[in-house]
Amino acid sequence: MPKYKAIEPIRIENRQWPDQQITSSPRWCAVDLRDGNQALPNPLTLDQKKEYYQLLLDIGFKEIEVGFPSASKDDYDFCRWLIDEKQIPEDVMISVLAPSRPDLIRKTMEALKDYPQALVHIYVATSDLHREHVLGKTREETVKIVRESIAAIKECAAAQPETRFYLEFSPEEFTDTDLDFAIDICDDVVEQWGTEEGETVILNLPATVERRPPTHYADMIEVFMKKLKTKQAVISLHAHNDMGCAVASTEMALQAGAHRVEGTLFGHGERSGNVDMVTLILNLQYMGIDTGMNFSNLVEINEVVSRLTQMRPHARHPYVGDLVFSAFSGSHQDAIHKCLVRKDEMMEHFGQWKIPYLHVDPADVGRNFEKFIRINSQSGKGGIAHMIELEHQIKLPREFQVVLAKKVQAYAEEVSREITSDELTDVFKANFLGADTPIELIKYWPYPDEKKPSEIHGKVELKFNGEEKTLEADEDGPIAAFVAACRQLDLPEFELVNYEEDSLGKGAKAEAVAFVTVKNKQTQSVSYGIGTHSNIDQAAVKAVVAALNNVLAYG
Repeated sequence: MPKYKAIEPIRIENRQWPDQQITSSPRWCAVDLRDGNQALPNPLTLDQKKEYYQLLLDIGFKEIEVGFPSASKDDYDFCRWLIDEKQIPEDVMISVLAPSRPDLIRKTMEALKDYPQALVHIYVATSDLHREHVLGKTREETVKIVRESIAAIKECAAAQPETRFYLEFSPEEFTDTDLDFAIDICDDVVEQWGTEEGETVILNLPATVERRPPTHYADMIEVFMKKLKTKQAVISLHAHNDMGCAVASTEMALQAGAHRVEGTLFGHGERSGNVDMVTLILNLQYMGIDTGMNFSNLVEINEVVSRLTQMRPHARHPYVGDLVFSAFSGSHQDAIHKCLVRKDEMMEHFGQWKIPYLHVDPADVGRNFEKFIRINSQSGKGGIAHMIELEHQIKLPREFQVVLAKKVQAYAEEVSREITSDELTDVFKANFLGADTPIELIKYWPYPDEKKPSEIHGKVELKFNGEEKTLEADEDGPIAAFVAACRQLDLPEFELVNYEEDSLGKGAKAEAVAFVTVKNKQTQSVSYGIGTHSNIDQAAVKAVVAALNNVLAYG
């Protein structure tokens, strides 16, 4: 007998949900303080719950499950603190969880005294597996348990007239429950509650243990909603992540018509966690849906949650991981670099955000572009050029990009790890800015020659191998005059083969940057130099000196 078998699909005719689009936001209920908290190795303290609760309010949650008052003194005390200290905004609904046991329900209701409105969430296991083999109950006995629990809630509610109570019911292990039985017990719950005009009961249908693929969850939601007799129900989703599909399952179930979602920030919860509300909500925002949630400071949210739970999201966790907006691959880096510098143009062309390998604008979740390209031995010229532009505002010509990429890759292979921005700068300076030996430029004066006004007279003061020298030459331009003066030094025969110039930044105060390529005629090797200065002539001669020093250093 095989240990695992294929799961029976849901029989459904004329399946509708795959053709439906999510066009509006569901209601969101954060269960971090209950479901998320009970799964932590070190549960939250009262002060930590207060901080976490405020974070959920700041993000924008209007429904928050605050605890399990009958199971924990900490949860009971937290619930009382919220009420006694008037910490619940008028537009926020808190909920509390209780098992379907009248004695524990009474303890739960007691925790809600003196509060104007509250949601009581009860549950019972309905799957054959749990109901028969854990609880030892028949279906009829299970229905009776739920009816007694609803009666207990109504009895307590009558004794607490200052509070308007609402009901949420979960058939635990819904996705492992006979679907007809789940529908029958949920219809009975709504009937027993006796909804007032305009009132709804939340029927929360949990994938308590994820045993089915996402399509099955959506199928079950579609069938459930078609067969459910009552129309006074809000269909809520609560997906766990045992198969790693909670986000997909929830999105598909929303396509099937569900109205509400329960989950936790970053998916904290039992075993593999709950549905990750951050990923799910940002996915919907990426689809153009106004979710009512604010994750523009996701970096700070991550820091708070990581500190409170002592669990940090994986580096590749969607949206929030340290590396999710980073590229190491050379081809990825090159594509990102080319399009980021034209992001406004790309936005106008496509009518929406479109950048290779960045499916959302990282700035929307508080991330900075500076960290998106990371340098290691796999990095290419585009990514390295992008980092140099960010760090030094220098746009390298293509030839310089190719040379620097090879130097950086060699260094990264030598150290066998990702290299830091400081190390990248060191490689850049060593190969393009050069050392100040053997040639150290002190001063250069180019001015028109009195005898030949069409020529420039260049006067150079420098040190060569520590010895001060004054050199002069006449040529038809300031750079040519400087090069001619340098030929008087004891240098290998060289040729200036390329010269380019650019500016650092914009405006009248922008500095000039010059790029020089020099060939050693004896060895045919090529060296490169970069110089910056407020005066383009001075930038150029600094670049020539850097290139010549590299000729002498590298041959």
